[in-house]
Amino acid sequence: MKLASFLEMAYEALKERKTRSALTIIGILIGPAAIIGITSMVGGYRSYITSQLLKLGTNTMAVVPSSSFSLTQRDVQIISGIAGVKGVFPYYYIPAIISTAGGNEDVYLFAINAQEGLEEAVPGISLLSGRYPPAYQTSAAVLGYLVANPRNAYYPHYKTGQVVDVHVYANGRLTQKSFLVTGVLKEFGQSFFVDVDEDIFVPLATGQQLTGSSAYSGILVVVYNSGDVDHVSSVLESLYGNQVTIYTAEEGISIANSVIGSLNALLVSAAAISLLVAFVGVTTTMFTSIVERTREIGLLKALGFTNVDVIGMFVAESALMGIMGGIAGSVLGVAIAYLLSYLKPASGLGLTSFIPPVISLETVFMAFGLSVLVGIVAGMIPAYRASRLMPVEALRHD
Repeated sequence: MKLASFLEMAYEALKERKTRSALTIIGILIGPAAIIGITSMVGGYRSYITSQLLKLGTNTMAVVPSSSFSLTQRDVQIISGIAGVKGVFPYYYIPAIISTAGGNEDVYLFAINAQEGLEEAVPGISLLSGRYPPAYQTSAAVLGYLVANPRNAYYPHYKTGQVVDVHVYANGRLTQKSFLVTGVLKEFGQSFFVDVDEDIFVPLATGQQLTGSSAYSGILVVVYNSGDVDHVSSVLESLYGNQVTIYTAEEGISIANSVIGSLNALLVSAAAISLLVAFVGVTTTMFTSIVERTREIGLLKALGFTNVDVIGMFVAESALMGIMGGIAGSVLGVAIAYLLSYLKPASGLGLTSFIPPVISLETVFMAFGLSVLVGIVAGMIPAYRASRLMPVEALRHD
């Protein structure tokens, strides 16, 4: 018999048992839907995180001291002398809160000579309004976009020219400080070492004044081109060893991809278990179908159907369920990917809406292929058993 004839017979058989067939197909579609939905959502997060890390710039490195070591102006001079280094910008990173009628808003003061250092170290950062304060204006600040325009409706909004009162944690004590808002940054997102949108940027001298210390929280190092990163990183490691940690965009991306990849593998493995459940479901359905159609099998064999024809007939039926489940699961998986992305925004990553999923055709075809494979393999054993029935015995079956 031709393949088209097998599929036609399979379709008619499925129509005769609509409820059972529909339930089996639903069991099959769960697997590809879960695999595509999870993989696409995780792919969207990977793409988003990578783009955010690249905002730092491939030419920028962050050097952060260990708890037992301090970076001072002497280290700034040492690092400035390394071949390939274009600029060195020390900074203080100080926790603070803005007390409001709606509660305490947690922020950080990022003390750096903003105009010469911040835009150089973080490409893409720019002002929405106002200007950067000069280095000597220690009571002036530039606000990140979400500090000036908080999502929480109970927190105050700020504009250029207004004053923001901040309680700063430094040296084990809480200090109140008022800043004149000289500018507001455009919405940026989060890089791996600073959350631009939720920080307050003040001159470097302000950080030293508040902490009373000449030891910096870290140093941003900008090299001439991305090819110098490895060389400068090696020199820094030879100079400081384990006394500092060196962060680069490439390392951040590598770590993020490793973590996300492991998470994706875990989730997909869990989703793939549903294919095993589907396999059992298809096998059960086919065995039940064979029992119900024993007399039909006997009649067909008496009319000249060979064992191969009987196997083909039942495998076509289980394969058709796999095809239907794979198509429905693929469509549902794409819908689930968008739904999960919409319902689970990465607000902690500075996201204001949702992360678009990354739909991979390779993943869709793989999930669809697995569904069809489950249908075919699950139908093989019942089909083989049906083909072994003797016509006389089958026709006597009640």
